[in-house]
Amino acid sequence: MKTNIIFIAALLYVIITMAFSTRSDEGKQLYEHYCARCHGNDGTRGLFGAKNLRQSGLSDSAIIQQISNGKRIMPSFRKRISADQIYAISTYIKSLRKYK
Repeated sequence: MKTNIIFIAALLYVIITMAFSTRSDEGKQLYEHYCARCHGNDGTRGLFGAKNLRQSGLSDSAIIQQISNGKRIMPSFRKRISADQIYAISTYIKSLRKYK
């Protein structure tokens, strides 16, 4: 019985880790496609006044809102990509921060 519980816990850990890893990979790919041109691969580029994402202190909801609606010269992406993709990008953006 104890062996079964350990096996199930290990299996759940692997599944959850794979799910987050896939989301992170998707977020990175989407970021590189849609965002890196202005923000740079590491989030520090600042082309056309783009903010340094490594220093951003925006909350999750603020990041999602800004990607969805755009701001100043940054276009809105809500009609180009899905809400899940926007969430994946926001998760990746948070991984670029110097502090977490």
